[in-house]
Amino acid sequence: SPLCTVLSCIKAVLGKQWYQRRVRGHHISIMKVFIVLALCTVASSADLRSLLDTTYTDVSGRSYTLSDFRGKYLALYHSASWCGPCRRFTPNLINAYNALLGRNFQVIWISKDRNSRDSDAFFKKMPWVRMSFNEGRGTRGNELFKLTNQRYIPAVTIVDPNFRVINDQARSDIERSGSRGFPWRD
Repeated sequence: SPLCTVLSCIKAVLGKQWYQRRVRGHHISIMKVFIVLALCTVASSADLRSLLDTTYTDVSGRSYTLSDFRGKYLALYHSASWCGPCRRFTPNLINAYNALLGRNFQVIWISKDRNSRDSDAFFKKMPWVRMSFNEGRGTRGNELFKLTNQRYIPAVTIVDPNFRVINDQARSDIERSGSRGFPWRD
């Protein structure tokens, strides 16, 4: 939840002792909270940008970089072929993606498959780009998963053109409203 993220940032920036004495005791300066929130937003957006700064490929093998998606909302989609809910949700996301073609929207798939063969087979059904299997399963993919508050798959995080997370639980919004809800703000 956003509150947990705020409290985590407060704890990280101001230290555990301050957090235990002040936050739990509700003696918190509003100005300090706003300063911490601003610092956390800047840090998250910089971290997110650096984690996304890699090469992506589409199903035909064409390569893309993060600069190819400048000015676009990004949907970071974590899923795997072995995951039943992922297989059921992917067609919903494909429909939304196809309805938004030509708009400022791009899906980046981050595979959580156990091997590259399964990942490749699942990706053939997708019209968007993907992070390489090794990066998606490795540190980069895991850090993105944590930074965007994900706990399970399928997971969709919407990132605005300034690399700010605007919805870290977009899956249900996409299921509910399809492309009509774009950009699915939290």
